[in-house]
Amino acid sequence: MRQPPDTLPGLPLEAGGGHHTEADTTFMNGELPPLAPNLATVDRRAVVTGTDTSGAVPVEYRFRAAEGDVRHLVVVFSGFAAPNGYHFAGKSLNGLRANVLWIRDDFDGHYSYYMCRSMNFDIEAAVAGLIDSTLRQLGLGRDQVSLLGVSKGGSAALYFGLKYGFRNIATVVPQFLVGTYVRDRPETGRYMLGDDMPQTHVDMLDSAIPDLLKAYGGQGHNIYLFTSEADEQYETEIGPHLQLFWACENFNLVRTASPLVRQHGEVSGYNLPLVCGVLAALSEGAVPRLGFVENGNAQVDPVERQRHLAELRHTEALTAVLNKQDIRGNNLLLSGHAFIPGESPHGEFPSVKSLVIEGGGRHWEFPLSTTEAKHTYSLYFDRFARDYTDGGFEPEARTGIPMTGIPGGAYELSVRVASPAEGIDRRTKLVARRPFDIRRPFGGLEISLIGDENRVRLLRRPIIGHISQETAFSLEKSWLDDRTLHVEGVFFVHGIEAAAHGHATYYLVLRGTQAAYSFRLGMSRKPAAVRPHRRRGDFGTYDFAYFATSGYKGVALTNAQPGDYEVYISMSTGGSLFSAAAGNVTLS
Repeated sequence: MRQPPDTLPGLPLEAGGGHHTEADTTFMNGELPPLAPNLATVDRRAVVTGTDTSGAVPVEYRFRAAEGDVRHLVVVFSGFAAPNGYHFAGKSLNGLRANVLWIRDDFDGHYSYYMCRSMNFDIEAAVAGLIDSTLRQLGLGRDQVSLLGVSKGGSAALYFGLKYGFRNIATVVPQFLVGTYVRDRPETGRYMLGDDMPQTHVDMLDSAIPDLLKAYGGQGHNIYLFTSEADEQYETEIGPHLQLFWACENFNLVRTASPLVRQHGEVSGYNLPLVCGVLAALSEGAVPRLGFVENGNAQVDPVERQRHLAELRHTEALTAVLNKQDIRGNNLLLSGHAFIPGESPHGEFPSVKSLVIEGGGRHWEFPLSTTEAKHTYSLYFDRFARDYTDGGFEPEARTGIPMTGIPGGAYELSVRVASPAEGIDRRTKLVARRPFDIRRPFGGLEISLIGDENRVRLLRRPIIGHISQETAFSLEKSWLDDRTLHVEGVFFVHGIEAAAHGHATYYLVLRGTQAAYSFRLGMSRKPAAVRPHRRRGDFGTYDFAYFATSGYKGVALTNAQPGDYEVYISMSTGGSLFSAAAGNVTLS
């Protein structure tokens, strides 16, 4: 019999029995019993990653326990190229109170549709076993389960739901002809069908889902199929198979017609609120009956659209959003979207873009290259969809934008976009799609790039910072082997907690009379090494205040000039930069 996976966090634990007497509370030598989990303080909603090894094939999963008394399990199957192998694993399902089990489709480094490898269906058995063992631990039945998936995951939701009797199925743009689809993706096809991908195997997988529907018609299930005729797979995968659902008493079809949905991968994002609403209702025991729904607003008045976009073009609006960012040496690598909103009634005109860095009463301007931008019609929708196909930007050189000549200080970043043919020249603050904080060493400088939805800042300052009496510093170990230098030790500032990885950035700095060299250091959690340096009366947590070279292997000083150097360790956190002297070193 299949054994359940390790107990999932958040599930009730069985308490041991036994007769209790007053003597049971007495312990020899003053010893205390071990600490037991305190359910009042445990985060029962935390997402925990694990691997079920009870079956013939290990299955990776994530699990989040239910909130309150909701007795329901949502199982999520992923599509192709899911982030870290899991779809809907960010904030998208945070509103659901149900238990959630995400299952990763990664077997031998390949996709499998959660079904087979070389037509051996041991993967399917292992996945089904994981779901069943989770249900046993939760004390739930198959009518208290909802399966969710998009694309490849949508196919898996249909397949497992129909074959194993899980009552609720929410499937988004699934493939029905699985064999044909994977044959056209050779790496996945050879893994699932066998190296030669014979037609007989293709036919078997093509019929897997349709045959289940032909046999049972989806009877006894609540099925919610989300699709769009704008999906390039609709004509082959969805349309021909809709008739197979007519015997299902509660079959619900949501077909999206919207200018914001133009391809396969956009259906799930557009319908996410509705998908979550359906799952929330199912989790609470309320079964939605939607029937046939067409959502979106495909009807657009072209005259009103042209008028609105022309008016928008003549406002002072400008869009500049940073999508990717990095610092390499003394150069900035920035790319994103920058364009003049709206639309000229006279057609498209080329634009000129530049990055502006300003601060301390001075500014520098750097030309940017115009690049193709995708999905701008949905990212920047304003009453009407508009493609800004040339709305992207990046540095002119692959090496990035050089900061040579910009002195130390704090600077604001903005983007300038001009359309000379239209007489438009505008500038706006650069903002970030996601908050970030990047800090890098460069010789005697620390260069920081920090951004959020309100602004993007560049900071340049000496990498040897404040020498504080509040600093706790100890160089625990160091060695120099030819031109490789290793350092490790304790560094924290009393009152600035170091309770998590990433609380600060550590640097190794060598300062000579002619040059300075700096390197990033790693950090480790070593509370035993840190604890002796904490002041009496300071109850802060500094467990991660242990620095070291990466892998404890040292840093190569191959390019450093011969000579004598002062060695410093610097710690950058928040708006502060602290340093401590760590001796001297001579390079020959």
